[in-house]
Amino acid sequence: MKFNNKEFKGLVKSFSYAFRGIWFCIKNERNMRIHITASVFVLAFSFIYGLTPNQYAILALTLGSVMMCELVNTAIEAVVNLTSDSYDNLARIAKDVAAGAVLLCAIAAVGVGIALFGNWDKLFATIQQIISTPWYIIGFALWLVLGIVFIFHGFRPKEHTDTVKIYRPKKSNTKMK
Repeated sequence: MKFNNKEFKGLVKSFSYAFRGIWFCIKNERNMRIHITASVFVLAFSFIYGLTPNQYAILALTLGSVMMCELVNTAIEAVVNLTSDSYDNLARIAKDVAAGAVLLCAIAAVGVGIALFGNWDKLFATIQQIISTPWYIIGFALWLVLGIVFIFHGFRPKEHTDTVKIYRPKKSNTKMK
């Protein structure tokens, strides 16, 4: 197999587009920052709780699914905003359905969390371990403060606007079928 530099550059470029999309969502979507904050908290708790490798795989798929739904929701909202200059009932339905998908995925993630951390004796022992260890309490308090700042401020500059400068071609008078 011959190494093709052009194909490799194309692959790198496609990954950079994907990371740019993820970064856009993190910067501009508060709910994505909520999902990230909750995910980091659950992962930190899971290390203390002690999951099996299979349980970590389930946890990773679950957390990834919630964030993936948020990315798709953001993409749908962007496309709807691009195609609708004024209020449109179909645009509202598209946005509501996409948001509903994220909500259902988040509810399912809570169910998975209950299943993974549902050993009540182990759960209470882990919480007791956290409460009785000063470093865990300090870490939790620090994470709580940083998480709140991250969720509500994120990476936005002071003059942040929720609009994105994009190229919008002029709409033609012909209707699409």
